[in-house]
Amino acid sequence: MNRAKAMAIVGSALLVVVVALAAVVAWKKVLSPRGITLFPGLTKTQPPSADVFPESSLPRFATYNLQQTSFTAALPDEPITLNELSNLRNFEQKDSPFTTSERNYLTENSFVIRPNTDQFYSLNPDDPTARNDDWTDLYQTIGGGYILNRAPENSVFITTDYLLHVYHRLVEKEVEYIEQTVFLEKLTQLSQQLFTKAVATRNKAGSAADRESFDRLTAYFAVPTAILETVQGDLQNQIVGDSVEDNITNAEKQLEILRPQMTDEAYQAALQELRLIFEHQKLAAPPLFAGPNQSEQLNLTEDYTQYTPRSHYAKNAMLRAYFRAMMWYGRTNFLAKSPSLTRDAIHITQLMQDPTLQKLWSDIYNPTAFFVGESDDLGILQYPQVITKAGITDQNITDRQLQNAQLLIGLLPKPKVMGSVIIDEQVPTMTKEELQNSTQGFRLFGQRFTPDAFIFTTLTQGQEAADPETGERLPSNTTALFVMSALGNKTADQFVPEWIVQNAPQSQRVLNNRLTKLKTAFEGLSTNDWTQNLYWSWLYSLESLFTDYQAMQGYPAFMRSPHWNVKSLQAALGSWTELKHDTLLYAKQSYAEMGAGGDDQTPPPVPKGYVEPNIPFFDRLLALSQMTQEGLQNSDALEQEFAGRHKTFEESVQFFRDIAVKQLANQPISDDEFEQLRTEGGSLDLILRPLPNEQSIEANARSAIIADVHTDVPDSLILYEATGIPNYVYVAVKDVNGTRLTKGLVYAHYEFSGPIGSRETDQTWQQKNYPPNNLPSSPFWVQSLTPR
Repeated sequence: MNRAKAMAIVGSALLVVVVALAAVVAWKKVLSPRGITLFPGLTKTQPPSADVFPESSLPRFATYNLQQTSFTAALPDEPITLNELSNLRNFEQKDSPFTTSERNYLTENSFVIRPNTDQFYSLNPDDPTARNDDWTDLYQTIGGGYILNRAPENSVFITTDYLLHVYHRLVEKEVEYIEQTVFLEKLTQLSQQLFTKAVATRNKAGSAADRESFDRLTAYFAVPTAILETVQGDLQNQIVGDSVEDNITNAEKQLEILRPQMTDEAYQAALQELRLIFEHQKLAAPPLFAGPNQSEQLNLTEDYTQYTPRSHYAKNAMLRAYFRAMMWYGRTNFLAKSPSLTRDAIHITQLMQDPTLQKLWSDIYNPTAFFVGESDDLGILQYPQVITKAGITDQNITDRQLQNAQLLIGLLPKPKVMGSVIIDEQVPTMTKEELQNSTQGFRLFGQRFTPDAFIFTTLTQGQEAADPETGERLPSNTTALFVMSALGNKTADQFVPEWIVQNAPQSQRVLNNRLTKLKTAFEGLSTNDWTQNLYWSWLYSLESLFTDYQAMQGYPAFMRSPHWNVKSLQAALGSWTELKHDTLLYAKQSYAEMGAGGDDQTPPPVPKGYVEPNIPFFDRLLALSQMTQEGLQNSDALEQEFAGRHKTFEESVQFFRDIAVKQLANQPISDDEFEQLRTEGGSLDLILRPLPNEQSIEANARSAIIADVHTDVPDSLILYEATGIPNYVYVAVKDVNGTRLTKGLVYAHYEFSGPIGSRETDQTWQQKNYPPNNLPSSPFWVQSLTPR
């Protein structure tokens, strides 16, 4: 890459899905009364507000029905000594004795976290297994099995981490199943029909410019068609496992079948695009736009590393093909500033006026909009109005009509998340806002606006002009601490200054200014804003982990430790990482059953577990799960198979909440309730059982995942968020039910940067976790959780 050229990116887009066809996107006001663009809500004269966030135009698929539980925190403020823990010796005999530093930490904080070094997994990811998930399997082990074998060390501690993880796995399985059984077939039909229509319309085009445009569009639709055709045998035969049919050789064969309907130039462009996509190793000029790129000096660059199948999409050929095709539709940007590409976008919009195609599109869009939100880019929703107002009546577009269309497009909202690679000598002379506005364009399945990507965009830059207020430049890389801080986490606030000193010392004032304004914007959001779709509602659930209990009377000792706030920050980051992982394709990136005992046998005393008593968290998680089930049912995407799983999950959450309320009130809990608590956590394993088309193998039970969340082109780095094998947490509790030690699981969260190239996948990351080897260091902000 020529370093003499300035480079800018705030985040490479990961792709996202479709655009709604039901209604026109209604955005909240993006212009002030004085006409000052509030992008991204950080102008010199006006602070950001909730108005900078896009408002959903779609009718809600489901309601977020938050029922707030009343409770009283009345636990006595009494210290806990290790000698009081009735089952401490049992735990040390079963696991291993606590070290002196661990004992001291447990005494001071009433909890201690231990790294999980148990080998509860098979080393071969392809081995058959009865395990469904790391966490549920481990909770089954902690709680013990048969009632006659229960022991004091089976006192479980149910963490918020655990329930967030189970929700993630449940949703991930739902998305994966729908993508393979519904979306893949519909996307194939849509691509095939659009290719056929583009060929037919090209033959009727009157002008050379329109024929050239449709030539380009035949290549545009040929690429995903060829990719998706490689797995049609898998789809028709419902292959279980990985056929590995989605390879470049088969894709080229499928393109060859389409070749007679294409010009040589269009065929060659599609062929080169396929090779770059399957190589997924570099940044390059897109062959599809070679003509306009040269004649209009667009300086276009595409990040083909984004086509590395990752998240759950690397599991099999069907998911990989779906990933690549959707990535293509979500990343290919028909820039509004380009006359040629605007002509292309208008032609795509005209092709999409077919009701059959609109139905295929909306059948994919509606569920994904419910999951993630609506497009951050322009598309089918906005361009029909442009076409009408510009006086365009058919496929033959005059130069005057095209100019009018470009002027009208320029009045439409600009993207709020930077999702493109820009390499241009003019970059240093442009402001951040000017640079971002220059990426305005049409994407067929536009990438979605998400609040965390907006935060990253606001707090990073490439080599564009410095901030006019402070004279400082923003860093090109970022941290998840910024997300948590902007969303209101006071513990994250404590660590942000150290991150800045270590990574961006020359950006201190501009970062602090922008973070302050971001916090103001998020503080202005209503509950309705926070619960507009599953993505936002998930974040709203995490916000319930931000409460500082240090000075709050009536809560257990462990929650009033300042280090528990760090544990809660890690829980929020771990769950947020799983959220980014589950929505990776759609969100815009900045850049065991027990038998009954015999009647003549008396079981041992019941182990007395504990639930992390964050009542607002349980209320929000329950509302989130209910919203998920209702929304998927209303969009005809949820089968009865999953409705039953959600019901089981919600019943468990309600049970844990009821126990937590009793705990806080310092009320006696019955032996029957304690027995259910012992086994309830592990029983959630049943709702994570394999899908009908999923193999029961070790790889599918592993929980360590990774997500790339930001691309730093100037420094050639990718920011990763990841989770590892869950760690053990031992928690000392004291109430009317006794003084005892309990054991549960917490997230192991990682944040690190790696070089641009073939992006990390779950498979490559899991090789470092099962067993642990060559893992990056834990972030500095969780060091206080390690006894010293």
